[in-house]
Amino acid sequence: MTTSYKLEAIKELRAQKKLDREAEAEALAEARKTAEVAHQANLARIAAKQARIVSGEPAPEPEPEPAPEAKAEEEAPEPKAEAPKKKAPAKKKTAKAKKSK
Repeated sequence: MTTSYKLEAIKELRAQKKLDREAEAEALAEARKTAEVAHQANLARIAAKQARIVSGEPAPEPEPEPAPEAKAEEEAPEPKAEAPKKKAPAKKKTAKAKKSK
């Protein structure tokens, strides 16, 4: 026979698993919704580009990027301090075996 505390533990585990499955289903639905929104935005971008190609309009000029020097100054990381070099491990002295005659 199973004791009452084991039955209670089983019930609690089943309830927790049910909650976990529901949370996982909600997360999956949200991820699918986000992916669908991104997909629709991509399709709209492609449709606009195709319409522009068909009408013969020139491609829009890309925005100029800041000079690489300006980027380097903004994103310059701090120099790292050099780590001290490790010493080689000490060699153990081995006892030589005596030669027998």
